[in-house]
Amino acid sequence: FRVPAVHNLAPQPMVKPVKKGKGKAVAPELDAEALLASARESLDRLDPSGAAALCRQAVSADASSVLAWDTLAEACLTCGEAEEAGRALHRSIELSPAGAPGRYMYLAQLSDSPAEAVGWFEKGVAGLRAEREALQQASGERSELQAAWAEATCALAVGLCSAAELYLTDLCDEPEAEGRCDALTGEALQLVSDLPAEAVQVVEPFQTRASLKLSQEAYDDAEPLLLRALEVVRRAEEAEEGGGGVEMPSLELRLALAKMLLEVDRHGDALELLQGARVEDDDSAEVRYLLATAALCAGEVDLAREEASGALEWLQSEWAPAEQAEWLPQLREVLAEAEGGEAA
Repeated sequence: FRVPAVHNLAPQPMVKPVKKGKGKAVAPELDAEALLASARESLDRLDPSGAAALCRQAVSADASSVLAWDTLAEACLTCGEAEEAGRALHRSIELSPAGAPGRYMYLAQLSDSPAEAVGWFEKGVAGLRAEREALQQASGERSELQAAWAEATCALAVGLCSAAELYLTDLCDEPEAEGRCDALTGEALQLVSDLPAEAVQVVEPFQTRASLKLSQEAYDDAEPLLLRALEVVRRAEEAEEGGGGVEMPSLELRLALAKMLLEVDRHGDALELLQGARVEDDDSAEVRYLLATAALCAGEVDLAREEASGALEWLQSEWAPAEQAEWLPQLREVLAEAEGGEAA
C-alpha cells in the first residue's frame, strides 16, 4: 500500500476553533477522538494506510490515549508496517498494562525470538483468563452473558493454540516441546468442548490439536478433530448464506484445514472446501494447486486437469504476480499426473 496524500484521506474530523481573549480565533486544535473515528472509517473501507496516517495525528494530539495507540497498531499491522505496530503496542501496554490481552498476542507474533514470543503469549493468555473469570461475577441478561462467556472461552482457546503453534514450529526441538504442546492444545480442546456446538465459531482448537496428532502419526486421532473443524466452517457458510453474523474462519485457516484433510484421505471434504476457497480467491496459485491436487486425489481427473492447466496459463501471463511463480513446478506435476490418468 502507498500512504495517500492528506487530501485523499477520509473526510477530516470536525474541529472547533479555540478562542482566546476577546473572541479572537486561533488555529483549531486536533481532536484525537474525531481523528480516531475517521481512522476507523478508513479501516472499514479497507484503507489501512489512510487510517495509520490519521492515527499518527491522533497520538500527536493525545499521546496518553490507549485507544489511539491500539488503533495505530491495528492499522500498521494491516498494511505491513510491523516495526511501527510493535512500537505502538509497547506504548499502549506502558500506558495500560491491564488493557486488551490481544496486544500481548500480537507482540508475540512480532517477536524476534521464540523465547520472547513465549513470554508475550503467556501474558496474553493470563489476560484472556482474567477476562473470562471476570464474567463469572457479571450481571445482565442470561442470553447476553452466555454469549459473552462463549466468546471469552473461544478467545482463550485460540490464545492457547497460538502458544502451542510455537512448540509445533520454532520450538519443536526443545525437550519439553511435545508435552507443552499437548497440554496447551488439550486445554484449548476441553474449553470449546464444554460449549454448545453452535457457540463454537473457531477452528483453531481442533486444527492445532489435529496438527499435533499428525506430527505423531496418530491419523485416527486427527481425523475426527478435523471433521469438527469442518463443521465449524460449514456452519459459518450456512450463516453467511442466511445473512447471519457468524465470522468465517480465515482463508489461511481453511487452506490449512484442507491440507490436513488430504493427509487423512478425506479427499472429497478437502475438495469441497477448496472449491469454496477458489470462489473467494481465484488469483491464488496455492488455492488452485491445492484444488487440482484434491480433485486428482478424489478421482475428479477432468477437474484436476482443468484447474492445473488454467492456473499454469494464468501464472505465465503478464498479470500474474511474480512471487506466485514458485507454484509453476507443482502445477506442472499435477497436470502431468492428470493427463496421464486421463490417458489411462
